[in-house]
Amino acid sequence: MAIRITGFSGLDIDALVSDLMKAKRAPLDKLNQQKTKLEWQREQYRSINAKLVDFRNNKLFNFSLSSAINARKATVTGEAASAVSAKASSNSLTGTITIQVEKLATAAYARSHEAGIGKVSTDKLTDLGFVPIDDDESEDDGKIVVSINNVDIKVDKDATIGDLVNAINASDAGVTAFFDDVSKRLSLTAKKAGAGEIVLSDNLIEAFSIDEEEWAKGMPAEVYINGILTTRDSNTFTVNGVEITLNAEMPGKTAVINVTTDTDKIVDTIKTFINEYNSLIELLNKKVGEERYRDYQPLTADQKKEMKESEIELWEEKAKSGLLRSDTTLTNLINDLRISIYTSVEINGKEYNLLRDFGIETGTWEQKGKLILKNEDQLREMIESNPDVVLEFFSKQTTETDPNLKDLPTNTDNGLFNRLSAAVWRAVEQLATKAGTSKYSSDETTSFLPNSYMGEQLRQLEIRISDLSRRLNQMENRYYLQFAAMEAAVGRYSAMSSSLFGMTM
Repeated sequence: MAIRITGFSGLDIDALVSDLMKAKRAPLDKLNQQKTKLEWQREQYRSINAKLVDFRNNKLFNFSLSSAINARKATVTGEAASAVSAKASSNSLTGTITIQVEKLATAAYARSHEAGIGKVSTDKLTDLGFVPIDDDESEDDGKIVVSINNVDIKVDKDATIGDLVNAINASDAGVTAFFDDVSKRLSLTAKKAGAGEIVLSDNLIEAFSIDEEEWAKGMPAEVYINGILTTRDSNTFTVNGVEITLNAEMPGKTAVINVTTDTDKIVDTIKTFINEYNSLIELLNKKVGEERYRDYQPLTADQKKEMKESEIELWEEKAKSGLLRSDTTLTNLINDLRISIYTSVEINGKEYNLLRDFGIETGTWEQKGKLILKNEDQLREMIESNPDVVLEFFSKQTTETDPNLKDLPTNTDNGLFNRLSAAVWRAVEQLATKAGTSKYSSDETTSFLPNSYMGEQLRQLEIRISDLSRRLNQMENRYYLQFAAMEAAVGRYSAMSSSLFGMTM
């Protein structure tokens, strides 16, 4: 860097150089403004892309689940209603199931003799007569090993009764162990009710005084299902897709399980879909129609120094407006979404339309494609009379194999949610290529992909900015050197004048 010497002539050299450089810096300011606008634009793309990914991967995915759009509910009535609980799923068959609970399933158990073993949980197992394995060639050398249901449970030779209980509960033996320090008894209970017994190793039986009187097999439940007496190995089982739980024995008394379409839940799903769709459409319409203020360019550092923070904020709000106006990707997405909504879905040879058969309409022209649930009664009637059609309309998977046709918004063989998902995915892919946004993350702070069209534009701008900044710095240094030379010449002239003036005196 050149040494800058100023001041001999009385001129403000810094001000002179600054004025000379202002015009020279105009191209650099313009490049920086282009870079800033491109960065703003890319950030707006990222924000929109995050909402698109969320709408597709979270919202549409959840809406299309059978539990959301094909919901069933089970209602239990009858004189034995309290003896039975029922939970329906999307796979449940609608209809009626009658249940009579004769006997509940019981779990197998094994317990210490009622007299107890005379020890507490902090006592060592060796005090009960357990002998550690003494075999240098065995990996279990020094361990105490017991077996429950043919599962070996190993603890250290210094382990206590409490340590063994914890090891049993952490094992795959299928039992729950409990030791009571008051009665000094061990209890082992099968985790699952139903037929079967607990199989114990001899050392466990002897040490904890488990005898036949305190040792019982599990018993299956005895239940009438639709008039047929049957057994179940658990008090919870599934019939026709309905999860049934037996709560109490009520021999001869009947509980009636009615499985119906959960109209309220499906209506709520569709209402939520409408709200989410409208929110997305509103955002896209706002961005492609946003007014652009061409007189408001990004501020330079010098311009910001002369403005208040509130003024900078208002200026930049105008400067950022309209950066995505009439954007091709977003405009095409809006059109694809609307076409998907207007296009029917063919089910069993008949076409069904969202705006004709489901009580749903589009809003006024000013609302630009938003959906409105105009007739909820019509929607409920559709759900109750044709639940399978409703499921197919929204979730049908196309059988079209032609890649140029299968994901089109006009494909009547594809369910509505799938058409919308395909349309959004096309836009997400295009934004990834153009702006380097993530195809899978809905986080608005996710880093941009390294390779993209806009990323390359920014890289080229940074190179041009760096080169031009270097040249301008060189030019500025030349100006200072020229003024320094002028200062020196003026100094020499002044000295010479003073000398000549002195000689004439």
